[in-house]
Amino acid sequence: MPALHIRDVPDETVAAIKRRAARHGVSVQQELRDALEQLAAEPLHGARPRRLQLHTVDTGGDLEFDRSTHYGDDER
Repeated sequence: MPALHIRDVPDETVAAIKRRAARHGVSVQQELRDALEQLAAEPLHGARPRRLQLHTVDTGGDLEFDRSTHYGDDER
C-alpha cells in the first residue's frame, strides 16, 4: 500500500489530530486514513454533474398541455 509523507504540518494541527484520534479511540494513522477516505469520496467542485435520465410514460390521458393552466404566469 502506498504511503504519504506530509512536511511542514503546524504543531497545532498535529495536536488537534492527536486529540481527535484519542476522542475516536483510534491511532493518529487511522484517524488520518479515515479523513483522507472521506475527503477522496467527496465530489470535485466543477465536476460535470450526472446526466439526468428522463423517461416518458403514457398516463392514458389525452389532454393537451396548457402552460397557463399549470403556472398562471402568462409565460413570464
